[in-house]
Amino acid sequence: MPGSLEWRLYYEQNASSLLDIPWQVGADLTRDEGAAIAQSLKAFQAGEGSEGKHLLRYAGEYAKRTGDQEYVAAIRLFIAEEQRHARDLGRFLTLNAIPLAHTTFTDRVFRRLRNLIGSLEVSIGVLVTAEMIANVYYAVVREATRSIVLRRLCEQILRDEVRHVQFQAEQLGKLRTDRSWVGMAVTMNLHYFLYLGTVWVVWLTHCRAIRRGGLGCFGWWKSCWAEFREAFPSPSPHQAIRRLGLGRTS
Repeated sequence: MPGSLEWRLYYEQNASSLLDIPWQVGADLTRDEGAAIAQSLKAFQAGEGSEGKHLLRYAGEYAKRTGDQEYVAAIRLFIAEEQRHARDLGRFLTLNAIPLAHTTFTDRVFRRLRNLIGSLEVSIGVLVTAEMIANVYYAVVREATRSIVLRRLCEQILRDEVRHVQFQAEQLGKLRTDRSWVGMAVTMNLHYFLYLGTVWVVWLTHCRAIRRGGLGCFGWWKSCWAEFREAFPSPSPHQAIRRLGLGRTS
């Protein structure tokens, strides 16, 4: 599992090796494409633009407890990538004469959930929920249009988000290291509930764009569930027995 130093170095390297976005192409979204995805893309763009003040505070508190100051640096760079996504999506929308949305109901709910208890674990848990779904969403939106600009932009975001999920999932693993098997089961069931609810909310509010990208309701659910299982694989029966303290110790 990479440490915080490795993640900080990764983010620094990634910032210097971005894909070239062909902005010079100009507005290349057709009217039909815009009608199908504009409102959806506006909502996702608004969700990418958080300042991350609370997350930085939680990361700072964690660093004081553990001495892991590199984690704060890595989180700052992670937030900077998310803000880059928001800027680039905003530039694309503006280029195609689509007004930006400063916030949405779903975005406000997620921001409140991230700070509901005021802990790093909850904040990351909500964040990684959104990012797993974003991995499916941006892959779908990439296929929903022939826009050269948007397709390349989605490719860059997907490259970033895959690593974001890994970063956040690994940090959750560290935070939950000493949790009992029962406690972990409760935690994961709560996360299942949050994820399931979010998957269906996103489907209900973005189904037009998702369908245009080639996924129906079942395909959307199946793809989202595959993302969750990849990020949080279930323990094997042997691992579960060991966590319960029933396995051999010799």
